[in-house]
Amino acid sequence: MCRCRGYCTKIAATFSTMVYAVVNYLSTTVNTKLYMHYLPANPFKPQLNYPYYCCTFEPEQFEQDDFATFNINMPLKLQNAVPKRKAEYLAGRLCARFALEKMAITGFTVTSAEDRSPVWPATVIGSISHTQGIALAMTAPAKDLKGLGIDIEKHMQQEQENKLKGQILHPLEAEIYLKLGEFTPCPLTVIFSAKESIFKALYPSVGRFFGFEAAQLMYFDSNKLHFMITEPLSPTIPQGMLVEVFYQLTEDLVLTECAFSG
Repeated sequence: MCRCRGYCTKIAATFSTMVYAVVNYLSTTVNTKLYMHYLPANPFKPQLNYPYYCCTFEPEQFEQDDFATFNINMPLKLQNAVPKRKAEYLAGRLCARFALEKMAITGFTVTSAEDRSPVWPATVIGSISHTQGIALAMTAPAKDLKGLGIDIEKHMQQEQENKLKGQILHPLEAEIYLKLGEFTPCPLTVIFSAKESIFKALYPSVGRFFGFEAAQLMYFDSNKLHFMITEPLSPTIPQGMLVEVFYQLTEDLVLTECAFSG
């Protein structure tokens, strides 16, 4: 029988209270950092029916120890990057982690291959995008798709679109670019974003860089763009193949999505 006259119980209770306070503080600190720095957001409802996660973030709030806080390794290639680039990378990887959790895949951190493409679990196809304080990731079962591409962009100003359209448009897209401009305030942003999504979706099957001229917008409707591949990219992606890209706009953002089933 204990002869401490209840002191053991009091000490144990005090110790338990202290432990709970420390654990609660650490948990609160991490969650506070998460929700201060990387806020869950839903500016869009993606049209592809796959798990996704979106967040907003303030690059100026980035702290170097955010990587350790969220247990994500910073690539060596980012060692000398500006804080904005590091914040974007971390936001994208956080979105990827949460999108994977919706597929019941936990504890997996998406890293980067030598070509900078995301490295997903073997059973998953995914895509990440970020721009000016917002990030989005989408995942899908690898058995369903050969590639998945998403892209999120801020609307370009008219002056910027005029300056860049020669680099982004296929020579035969001038007419449909003007037509798309009758329905959207930023037609070049939409086409640029769509071609980025196409590149991401087809890259796993192509395995090399290809330019904007490899896809030509042929026609569109209220939520979908239809492109034709203008050059042979791989045995499964011949010249003349049609590729569909979903698109939608908010007041200041464009989201495009492309799924390639092969």
